[in-house]
Amino acid sequence: MKKQNKNAPQTLTGQRGAYQTNGRNNNTIGKELLVLNWLYDRTKQGLICTAFDSFNQNLDTSFRTHISVLCRKYGLEIPRRYIKNPNTGSTYKEYWLSSNDIIKVKKILNKRCGNG
Repeated sequence: MKKQNKNAPQTLTGQRGAYQTNGRNNNTIGKELLVLNWLYDRTKQGLICTAFDSFNQNLDTSFRTHISVLCRKYGLEIPRRYIKNPNTGSTYKEYWLSSNDIIKVKKILNKRCGNG
């Protein structure tokens, strides 16, 4: 029986070998673009987004970081506002896309102009 190293690097499938790399290198969609697509869809429906919603929908634990990266990378101005929860007294941020951002995001995501 072959003895394996306890700390051997693993891939997503648990096997040694080629590792998943950045989305540009292996043609996978990066988490930022998945979050952007979700934010776009929610904004088109007239809904706001929160980090909690993003975690529930996208299993995204870095929503605020992804928003920051998207703003810098693509020149977006994603509006946000603080909301105070009256029950707990804690605050959270709501995010949405402005009308200018919707046009830019459509180009970024290669969305087809349709009825909406």
